Amino acid sequence: MSTHVTDRASGTERGNGDKPGKQKFGLVLQGGGALGAYEAGAVEYLYERGMECAIVTGASAGAMNAAALAGATQYPPRVLRELWEKLAVDGPVPFLPGIPVPFLPQWMTRLWFSYIPSLVVPGMYRPRLDVWNLPDWTYVAKPTMGKTLEDLVDWDQVRDPRHMRLTVSASGVEDGTVAYFTNIPADRLPRPLQPEYQPVRFGLEHVLASGSFPGGFPWTTIRDRAYWDGGLTDNTPLKPILDNLTEDEAASMPIFMIDVNVAAAPRPDSMYGVSQRMLELLVSNRLRSDLDTAASYTRFISVLKQVDEQLPSDAPVRKEQEWDEVMGYHHVRRIHMIDMKKPAGDSAGDFSRQSILRRISAGYDQTRAALETAVPF
Repeated sequence: MSTHVTDRASGTERGNGDKPGKQKFGLVLQGGGALGAYEAGAVEYLYERGMECAIVTGASAGAMNAAALAGATQYPPRVLRELWEKLAVDGPVPFLPGIPVPFLPQWMTRLWFSYIPSLVVPGMYRPRLDVWNLPDWTYVAKPTMGKTLEDLVDWDQVRDPRHMRLTVSASGVEDGTVAYFTNIPADRLPRPLQPEYQPVRFGLEHVLASGSFPGGFPWTTIRDRAYWDGGLTDNTPLKPILDNLTEDEAASMPIFMIDVNVAAAPRPDSMYGVSQRMLELLVSNRLRSDLDTAASYTRFISVLKQVDEQLPSDAPVRKEQEWDEVMGYHHVRRIHMIDMKKPAGDSAGDFSRQSILRRISAGYDQTRAALETAVPF
């Protein structure tokens, strides 16, 4: 059991630090803008339960969380909470908190208390001001996340896969393919090396590439290639987890997929609702298919292992290179999808402090509730 005792109101920690022998887990963190605060709450509960992350993947905001988790020099949940408190913004009129104004229509109240303060999120981005170049714009805001992460993250620790294996997804602007930037060395990646894997000296630019949402931020150039947000091609990067587990980890280590988006929601009744629903569908693009693929993958591997036991030792197929590769696959037994149960109207663009703190608390509570009745896929 963990010796940490966390004060959830302040995000501080009491106790004598990490102890060896903790239950390791894998973590898949989705993108979703300000909805990434749910993931901070989920991580807080997992660590409070006495667990420790061994391998993490992320897309967009999930990539930012993943890098902060891997590079945390203090108790990781405290670092994640501090990150989101730096990203939170206060209302446009500081002495007027988020109190509903009865004579304003709902859309105007939402605009005033949620989106006006989110036009500028100093810890993440600032709007462009060169309006004279407007016809040539390909993005509207400049990222400022670098300074926020630099204050919280030890990049040498991020680059060390022995501390934590880290992979983030990004999308090629020109070819539309997914790229997985990883701190895992090339000789430890699956063989033959798949083209989407890019072992790198992991840094801020890879987090920025994963979070370069089209139109919002400029694409990020790495090795002469332009990249946009990882959520466009893989917003739930489960594959880099499945590909990079040891046999023992595949058999016993729990893998948690944190779902911050809404797969099902009522029909929208306004243009605002249409835009929000479109974004939800975009960023939840591969979750269900990934879960189905993982289930099929584990059944396939289970059958192959049985076939291997029954095949004669001199069977010709055993001489094939492909057979050796397939026998290297592992049966992953403990995959859990944790639904944050995000309200349909909860916007990825709402960085107001009240909403950020609510999501951290909800992420903690939903993860606790899910694990009390957890049944692996």
